[in-house]
Order: sequence, then C-alpha cells, then structure tokens
Amino acid sequence: MLYYLRNIKSTVQQTADAIAAALKIEVEIADADLIRVAGTGKYKSQCGCPMDDGFVYRHVMKTGVPVIIDNPGFNELCQPCPCRGNCMEYAEVAIPIRIEDQIIGVIGLVSFDEEQTQRLMDNKQSLLLFLEKMADLLVGKATEIQQNHDRDILTSQLVTVLNLLHDGILLVNDQQKVTHYNTLAAKLLDIDAQEEQALYHLLDNKNLWLAVERGETFSGNIQGKRVATQLYCDVVPIKKDGIIEGAVITLRDLQQIKKLVKAATVNDIETHFSQIVGNSKKMKDLKAMALHVAPSKATLLIQGESGTGKELLARAIHQSSKRKGHAFIAINCGAIPENLLESELFGYEEGSFTGAKRGGKLGKFELAHNGTLFLDEIGDMPLHLQVKILRVLQERRVERIGSTRSIPVDVRVIAATHRDLDNMVITGEFREDLYYRLNVIPLTIPPLRERLEDVPILTKFYLDYYSVVTDRSVSGITSETIEILSRYTWPGNVRELGNVIEYCVTMVAGGMITSDTLPKRIKTEHKPEMIDSSLNLKVLERETIMKALTLVDVNGHKEDAAKLLGISRASLYRKIKEYEIGENRTFS
Repeated sequence: MLYYLRNIKSTVQQTADAIAAALKIEVEIADADLIRVAGTGKYKSQCGCPMDDGFVYRHVMKTGVPVIIDNPGFNELCQPCPCRGNCMEYAEVAIPIRIEDQIIGVIGLVSFDEEQTQRLMDNKQSLLLFLEKMADLLVGKATEIQQNHDRDILTSQLVTVLNLLHDGILLVNDQQKVTHYNTLAAKLLDIDAQEEQALYHLLDNKNLWLAVERGETFSGNIQGKRVATQLYCDVVPIKKDGIIEGAVITLRDLQQIKKLVKAATVNDIETHFSQIVGNSKKMKDLKAMALHVAPSKATLLIQGESGTGKELLARAIHQSSKRKGHAFIAINCGAIPENLLESELFGYEEGSFTGAKRGGKLGKFELAHNGTLFLDEIGDMPLHLQVKILRVLQERRVERIGSTRSIPVDVRVIAATHRDLDNMVITGEFREDLYYRLNVIPLTIPPLRERLEDVPILTKFYLDYYSVVTDRSVSGITSETIEILSRYTWPGNVRELGNVIEYCVTMVAGGMITSDTLPKRIKTEHKPEMIDSSLNLKVLERETIMKALTLVDVNGHKEDAAKLLGISRASLYRKIKEYEIGENRTFS
C-alpha cells in the first residue's frame, strides 16, 4: 500500500500546531518526497514546496533513525548545504514517520535561539518519545484513510461485478432489511432506490425465511410482490459464530431460463418433413399421417428399428405443431444410467441426495414446458420410472426429487422405441397402462430393406450432404453401385446408408464412386440359406429352452437359463408354460 501524508493534510497541520504549542518551537513535517506538508512560524507559508535543503531529513528517510543536531552548519550531514557555516538554525531534531517497513515522512523541530535550543537539549529522551507518539497519531490517521480508500475501491469493484451478473442479488440482514442489491435485482423486484426495503415487501418470503432461521439453504420458485414475474430463488444464510446474521439471495427470471433453453434446443435444429427423404408408398403414408397428427395435443409413439430416423420424425412433428416456438427436449432413456435418469427427467431440490448441486436442478419436463419432450428408447426405461411417467401424463404435474410439491407442466410427449412393446407388456417388462397411454397414435417407420426403392434418392441426398460437410466433392456414382446399394438389406437402416456414403465420399475425394469404393461388407453380403420347410420353429424353440435348462444346472435354475437364452425371466416362464416344459422336472 502507498500511504500519503498529503491525503490527511489538515490532520498533519493540526499535529504540527499542537507540537509547536506544547514545545514552543517551530515544527515542519515533510512527506516521503520531501514536500513540506505542514509547518509553523516561518515554515507555514512554505507548505506544499519541496525541501531542496532537506539533507538531514533525506538522511532520516534513508536510515529510519532519529537525528539530533546541536551544531547546524557544521555537522557532517550539513556538508552539502550551501548555507554550511552560516546557518540560521541553532538546533534540529528529526524523527521518521513509519508504517511497518515503510517510511512515509519526517517530523522536524528547529530552534532559532538559545532558549529553544536549551529546551531541546535538556529533554532529548522525553522529546523523542513525545514525537514518536505524534508520529503514531499520523500513522493511525493515514492508515485509516488508506483502508477506507481501499475499501471504497473494493466496494466499487464488487458492485461492478454484481451488476455484471446474470442473476439478481439481494443481501439482507437478520431483520430482513435489504442492505445491498444489484441492478438486475432492482429490475426484477421493482425496487425503489429512495426507500428502505424490507424482504417481505419484495418477495413471498415465508418459506424462504423459515429456512434461513434454521440455518438452511433454500431453492425454489417464488413470487414477487410488486411484479407478476415468477422467479427462481437460491438463498444461503450468513452465519457468524453460529448466529444467523442475514442471507444472500440470488434471483433468476424463470421465463428467461426457459428462453435460454429454447435458444439452445430449437433455433439451430429445426427439422421439417421435407428433410425426411423417401418417395416410397410406405414413407408417403407415414409422412401424411405424421403431418395430420402434428397439430394435435395427442401423445405419440414412434416405433422402428435403430437407424430409421425416429428422432428426425419427432422433430418434424414438433416443428409442424403449435409448440414449434418452444423447446424440443430429447432424452435417450437407454443411454443414461438408471440412477441418473430420474433426476434428468424430473429434476431435484438442493440437498436431496449426496452430490446434488447447489440450487437443485430443473428436470427435462420443466424445461420442455409448452414444448415437446422426446423420450427415445422408452422400452429401456425401468419399471419404477414408468409409473412416474404415467402419473405425469395423467396429472400434467411433476414432482422433483426431494420435493413435496408438484409443479404444473404443459408438455407434449413423443416416445420412441426399437423394441417390441407388445411382447414386453406380455412378459411384464413394460407397464400395460403406460403402453396404452403412450400408444394413442402409433407411427411405425419401416426399415430401409422394406423400402429399397428409396435408396437411390437417399444416396443422392447423402452425396450432396457429405460433399459439403467433408469438403470433398465427387463427380458422381455409377449405376452398378446404385444397384448394389439397392440390393443390400441394410441392417443399420438409413444411418448405415449415410455412413457408407460418407465413407465413399471421403475415399474417392473428387472421383467417381464405383463398386470398388464400397465397403467390403456391402458387396459380400451373405444371402440366407434356404431352410427346410419341414422344420418347425416352435419345436426348435422348445428344444433350445430345454437344452438351456439342462446346461445351467441339473435342477434347472430358470434365472441362469434366461441369461443364457438372452431373454427375461418372465419371458422364460411364459415359454415354459406355453410349451409345457418341465412336467416331470423340478425348476427353481
């Protein structure tokens, strides 16, 4: 820190006058730059001027040691002075003004007659002690002024930072009086800067303040009293020695949060039915049905194999609905671990479980309010979450983890799966009530092998697309290659076709795509061998199940057998009953 005596000029002059009155001797006080800050007698008129002849003071500043001179003009410190040998002064005393290791100035006493000199010389020690006390007074005042200055700068910096935040900030004391707030808080709550503000005049604060009094944090929606805006609020109590001294409150506009979600999920990913490529009858019928039901509020279930474009269809439906101006939120129920899926869908309150982030979290249902929630791979959703999804669809309300209150939501749900939900309902792997609630309007996307006539148009679409994406244009594709692509059965569907075309565009780099460019698996696909029509599928299935039961254990443990067969335990029970297996065996 830099301490300046000039910042406390009036105090320095008052100190000089007090010393002069007490000792009846002339006083001058200089700062670290040897500028005379204060003086008495003949020196008073010279305040603000540099001390060109301050050789003694310069020495004191350099060494930090007090100096007493009883022979001015002849002392070795006076050697550089032009008045050496003809000095008007009789005696001189100088002591440093020190703040820790920093010397910020000098107090000087100067006598101009024998009487003043005698008083100086007779009371050296008590005089030095007195001057040290005076120096301490100046140090205390300089420190106070500097600290206040530093505090003002820090306060200004903090206010600037608070005003740059995208959250409203309130600081309240233990009496719920608002002590500080930033500009966004003033805007959100309509705060009048001319009036003293109490928290209960600004917010519906009952539950909020009960949490503060318990020393707990609070997070949740809250209503302003002067404005109609719904706010999301985080509150952290301020404690000192276990005593609540107030709280810090952050505020966010819920509508603004939802606008940010919309911007992140809608603007750059608009999908229209024109982007769903296909002229086959099945695809034309599918697009016509989807376009017809898009404006409705009905829940949709899209079924189709992996890679057929279920999410693409869902986005096109959303874009053609009345909800297109709001969020489209997609979540893959099969890609998220079961223990995280619930919190992703429904959100959670702060402190609801270990690792829950401060302020809690909005769930996908809340984020999709007024928009569309796409539940991909709904068939992989655990049974206990299926119950909660059903409740939301019926009641149109969600309840966060750790919360006791429900939140109304207006969300259109579009579910999708590649699994056979009819069979899963039979085996008990999927709730029947949820299945019928989702399957209000079923849409089935045919696999590519059932619409091979669309392969040429899809191929052209992907050629154009990947030429732009990879910046590697091609001169064309041979008819022979198109024929090979049109004969392939495409187990990976449209996604696989897109990957193959990307591979070809990358490999030829400006040339013509021929059959030699295609991946080896496309050209060497094995045709299924003809199976003896006399073989009965049910007989083979019964024999396989019996073999599995025999392999796992002599007693035939069903759970192990189900794992070996790759089916659920419930499916195995159903098959055993259907094929009347085990009438003479004991199964566990």
